Amino acid sequence: YEKARLEFKLAVKLDHSEVMAWYNMGFTHMLNGDRPKALDLFLKANAINQEVFEVAFQTGRLLMEMKQPESGKKFLKHAASLEPTSGVVYRYLGECYTLIGNVDAAVAAYKKAIKYNPSDAASLSAMGCLFAEQEENPAIALMFCKESIQLAPENGLFRYRLGQLYYRQNRLDDALKEFKQAQRLGKDASDLISEIEKKLHPKTSRSAG
Repeated sequence: YEKARLEFKLAVKLDHSEVMAWYNMGFTHMLNGDRPKALDLFLKANAINQEVFEVAFQTGRLLMEMKQPESGKKFLKHAASLEPTSGVVYRYLGECYTLIGNVDAAVAAYKKAIKYNPSDAASLSAMGCLFAEQEENPAIALMFCKESIQLAPENGLFRYRLGQLYYRQNRLDDALKEFKQAQRLGKDASDLISEIEKKLHPKTSRSAG
């Protein structure tokens, strides 16, 4: 990345208006974990040319990940206008709206993400989670979360969300299975596992205590 950054820096010196050189220089900083510097360079690229999809998309995504969803939303909406069939843009828009607290807009964004990429496990899982929160379509919420697991069985967060849905429906055995899988995959579910085991085996829990 350091060698690449030096080349992009040279490209900028040769042509200060080369938008992709600014963008790629920022991208190398993002890959190295320096988000503030990456954002600064992305914004410079945007100032040169606002009509480049990659620049708008990565700027919006980075702002969202830096807990600035309102600012990120603006760039992601613009990216969506540049490439209206890009499912990944709508997925991040869904995340932005969720962070802002606009559930209806988040659901609409995730629906578009799934429309343009039916195999988007992250959007399917998030949609299931939002539907569950709305408490309107528990069966559909469960369907989305189960489908996300079929597509990405090794994702701990998706397993955890499915476990939560089972738990809400009092399907404790199914919930326990998913929480244990989530725990195995690095998503902490220890408190919920302990809670369910006490409910399923109260005598054993009292004897152990």
